[in-house]
Amino acid sequence: MKKGSAAVFLSYVLWGVFPIYWKLLADVDSVYVLCCRIVFSLVVSLIVVPLSGKWGEAMRVLRDRRLRRYMLAAGLFISFNWGAFIYCVASNRVLDASLAYYINPILAILVGFIVFREKLTAAQWAAVALAAAGVAAPMVMEGEFPLLAVLIGLSFAIYGAIKKKADVPGDVSTFIETLLVSPIALAIIVVMELRGGPISTGVIGGWRLILLPLAGLVTYLPLFLYSAGIRTTSMSLSGILMYINPTLQLLCGILLYDETMSPAMTVAFVCVWLATIVFVAGGEIARRRAATRCSNNG
Repeated sequence: MKKGSAAVFLSYVLWGVFPIYWKLLADVDSVYVLCCRIVFSLVVSLIVVPLSGKWGEAMRVLRDRRLRRYMLAAGLFISFNWGAFIYCVASNRVLDASLAYYINPILAILVGFIVFREKLTAAQWAAVALAAAGVAAPMVMEGEFPLLAVLIGLSFAIYGAIKKKADVPGDVSTFIETLLVSPIALAIIVVMELRGGPISTGVIGGWRLILLPLAGLVTYLPLFLYSAGIRTTSMSLSGILMYINPTLQLLCGILLYDETMSPAMTVAFVCVWLATIVFVAGGEIARRRAATRCSNNG
């Protein structure tokens, strides 16, 4: 495996085992953990962006009112995504988070169809239909809609669409997103501590206190690996590797935290897995046809 592909592979592995890290903070209020994640991600960005020589680019983006609005919107959506994921882990719903990232690529193509007027292939429409059936299964069979899974997947799909619109380098974007939402996060931390937060009341202390500032590094490392590796990794390989993330989350939920799949959730996962197979296979067939046309025209 080439270095770029290895970096992308490792980024998905890290994202896949994220539940283990956040589970260590399960007894801390999820909103508090989210706010710490935002603030300490900004701290890491303040170190990385100048060292990478992109401070000037970051200032240019900040001065652009249109881009600043995009970055604020992206910051709000990714903050919601992070918070919902942390809540899933803390409330023993890792399987919901796993389902979210299985359906995310399919939700992303649906957002692309709506926002960017991208044309969908027959395979993509079939994948959307199968994923929709999977999401509907718990509601039909048990009267429960997998709201958290849909919100996590959809928020990340919309976040991706905003990033595409803005077209700002990944590390610069992460810096500005966290910069714009950090004042809100910091204010919430202060208010919660004044009212008896986890640090002031001793809910979290000792070595576990290190986990909070580590949230910045834990967030930034897989992003850095992904950004570094994706440039030299084919989209077809990346499209397959991305499913390492929800698969590892699924294994974490079942093997480490004794979560069980109800019959309805089992149907949901089977539908989504079938959608994933159709989605990946359809994309690969389309790429091969395009390559054949190019070679014939050449």
